[in-house]
Amino acid sequence: MDGNFLMRLRNILVDRRETAAQGIERELDEMHDPQMIPQSEMIDMAQSLEQLDRDTHLHEQERHRMVAIDRALAKMATGTFGQCEDCEEEIPSRRLLAVPEARLCAKCQAVEERQQGRMRGPAVMSRAS
Repeated sequence: MDGNFLMRLRNILVDRRETAAQGIERELDEMHDPQMIPQSEMIDMAQSLEQLDRDTHLHEQERHRMVAIDRALAKMATGTFGQCEDCEEEIPSRRLLAVPEARLCAKCQAVEERQQGRMRGPAVMSRAS
């Protein structure tokens, strides 16, 4: 992987990290806004709690994104960026352009997603019952 391509990916990662950090900061500010505290009926309170749950989920997604970006930046610093963590093959440049924080090649990512889907399947079914 040449230096210009690596620098381009690093800049993309830094921009994404900054955007994620701003999103988290904005969400935290909104969560602590006194106007966000329900002041009226039970329906308003239920809607507020539902919105808080969605906001918390989004906050968690942003936090996971920042962790992935930080991991990728650390790998750049140690020279292991662009190598699949499972099969240790080089991750194709096209994949890294699309998902610069990718830690797995597409093949290993698909295997991991299938395994996670199997692990989630019974839990989702039992909650729905």
